[in-house]
Amino acid sequence: SQHLRPVLDNVDAFYRADVEPREKRLGRRLPDSFEYLDRNGKLHPAVQAARSEIHRASGKRGLFALHLPKTIGGGGLSRTEMFFVEEKVYSYGVGLAPAILAWTDGASPRLIFCSAAQRARFVDPLVRGEKTCCHAVTEPDAGSNLVDLKTRAERRGDRWVLNGHKALITNPFEADIVHVLAVTDPGQGKRSFSYFQFDAKGHLGKGLRRGRLNRTMFDDGLTGELHFEGLELGDDALVGERGAGFDIALTSINWTRMRRGGMCSAWSKLLIDLSLERLKTRRVGGKPLGRNQGLQWMLADMVCDWYSARSTSLACLRGIEASGAWWDTRRSKEQIRLFAIMKIVNDEAFYRVADRALQLHGGIGVMKATVVK
Repeated sequence: SQHLRPVLDNVDAFYRADVEPREKRLGRRLPDSFEYLDRNGKLHPAVQAARSEIHRASGKRGLFALHLPKTIGGGGLSRTEMFFVEEKVYSYGVGLAPAILAWTDGASPRLIFCSAAQRARFVDPLVRGEKTCCHAVTEPDAGSNLVDLKTRAERRGDRWVLNGHKALITNPFEADIVHVLAVTDPGQGKRSFSYFQFDAKGHLGKGLRRGRLNRTMFDDGLTGELHFEGLELGDDALVGERGAGFDIALTSINWTRMRRGGMCSAWSKLLIDLSLERLKTRRVGGKPLGRNQGLQWMLADMVCDWYSARSTSLACLRGIEASGAWWDTRRSKEQIRLFAIMKIVNDEAFYRVADRALQLHGGIGVMKATVVK
């Protein structure tokens, strides 16, 4: 559309001018090598610094928080519009380009529920990409099963006292701001939970302790643990109302589900293009690998998966937005169904595309120096 084209052109200009040169300078520090982690398995400081620079530059360019309402400083784009923006950003690969857009460690939908008094301290710096946060929900014994959360925030006088242990958290080591979901009213169903946010630096050693790194198969260097031990907070740390934590958590989770659409579409198309090039240029027995009809069928299946998942995403997004604001905590059953469909269809289709891409690349497909791995 005429409205969206300038945004996509802005993204491309920003990538070419600010992101791509950083990728070239970092070279082997990017995720397609062994050197993007430090000796402890955490993200290398040089990569961390580059991502932070991109966050801030993207914020100044008005790209970082395009997905959030204009009322809190965002770009006000619809979810359908954001599909095309995200597809554009992720089409550049797995290097530094994803840092152009806020993820769970940046300007997330949780900010929509912050009070006016919290805006200058927490909302504005995240929207501008000047600070990062972490979304502390998962625990060693509780992931999507929120009813099993053990982290508690107990009321003592005019203070909240937070105790608990969070694991598998993105960006716990560098986060400036901590968002944490805790049980405040046990036994009240989904009203049992509340969200809190606070400055990490001001509470380190005063009830907040950064835990160990959680090594994942992705080797992202960004996943770890947090410990809360008698951490005291005031009412001004509450995000939204007491008891609204469950709905706020689902708003953020549903946002990441919707983002699977543009992300999986872009990466699927990238793998299809790489695989097609491989079939054209790799010669076996004196002829291009792509002359083998069985491999052509595999590529055709990849295209079908990509096309069907992309179409499903756009159909789901139209349905979600027809039911009202996607961040509204009063979600219709139809919205909930469509959030789930987007995640399932995209994740499973992308897995099949990636699996076939690896097979078509053979041994080189599992090498660190390839995007395919």
